[in-house]
Amino acid sequence: MTDTAAGRLGPVYRPKALPASKQRSLAGRYALPIQLLSLIAFAWAFAGWLNETYLFWWDNPIWLNRYTEYAIILGFGIWRITAERNPYTRRRLTVLVACVTVLWWLIPWLLPFFEPYIGYLGSQAIFPSLHTPGTLTFFLVLGAVLLFGRRVICGWGCPCVGIRETVGFPFRHVTPRGKWAWRLRYSKWIFFALYMAAIVVLLFPPNSWSVTYMGIFALLVALPYFASMLLSPLIGSRGYCRYLCPYGATFGALNRVGFYRIEFDGGSCNDCGVCSHVCDMGIPVLALGRGKGKIDVADCMGCGRCVSECARNSLAFRDARNLLVEARRDRAWLRDWAAGRLTRARWHLVAFAGLLVLIAAGSWLAHGAVGSAFELSTNLWSALCLSS
Repeated sequence: MTDTAAGRLGPVYRPKALPASKQRSLAGRYALPIQLLSLIAFAWAFAGWLNETYLFWWDNPIWLNRYTEYAIILGFGIWRITAERNPYTRRRLTVLVACVTVLWWLIPWLLPFFEPYIGYLGSQAIFPSLHTPGTLTFFLVLGAVLLFGRRVICGWGCPCVGIRETVGFPFRHVTPRGKWAWRLRYSKWIFFALYMAAIVVLLFPPNSWSVTYMGIFALLVALPYFASMLLSPLIGSRGYCRYLCPYGATFGALNRVGFYRIEFDGGSCNDCGVCSHVCDMGIPVLALGRGKGKIDVADCMGCGRCVSECARNSLAFRDARNLLVEARRDRAWLRDWAAGRLTRARWHLVAFAGLLVLIAAGSWLAHGAVGSAFELSTNLWSALCLSS
């Protein structure tokens, strides 16, 4: 066992990888046919994006367009939810797959309507447009991340994470760990800077160079996004999230300045290191906890594996809610919530399902009104100001 009291980074405990039939949050090794099936699914999602963007074969059918990725997430998501041994992760995956299926696939595909936005865009934003700066969804998500942390989107509702949590799961065991892998995390801030430049560009009327820049930026996001999927057998399932994602970096910056963190109780910790070993983002949880008494890095996407797998209840979530109510967020609380033993857990499920129904109903109304006087304005300020 490695001494981490001085705050040195790196895993302290490397248990033998468990077989797929017995694993909970520890990464196991899946058979080669399953890994090949995952790579085929990744390639299929990439082909769908290429077809809708450049090839235009067969008039962009659902089985070969950008929505193909979300259909794949649903199929693999059902497998992952039924196979998951960690009850907290099982519930999180259920919410994640439901959000991707309803919000990112069915509504934009079946009930598309324009979303209000600020600034110049190459085309009108279709709800939900989380990755498009200036849209209503963009601002709402930034506010939620500031209050509750990056997990509100990266952990529970992002399709970029969704395909890696489901299709990419068989490659978790090759996730790079250690000092060098941890230091490479700074590479994503290069893409973050390019994203900030894109936001500035959108504030001004379009011209030849700004259109060119936005096109280049789109390729710099899309190509590494899909390439990292195909490289999953070498870099694990989270290579893009850890090192390349400009959106994750944006939310991660809010992680640092907002209210979210994971607190660490050093007195109860026995230095087993499981918390570090189950983290797909390669965060040295134990070392950071011993060194700082908390985990508040931009890289944490709030999956909860470290918190829910800690046998000593040494880790606990904290966010804006703790300013109002000192609610328990340790492993015992999470276990009871995930198992449905808390009354509020049932109400949370009902509220979530009801919210998806309301959003779908609202999308149906907005879709039916397109082309009429009720059409949503593409100007965000006009949409929000009742007097105008």
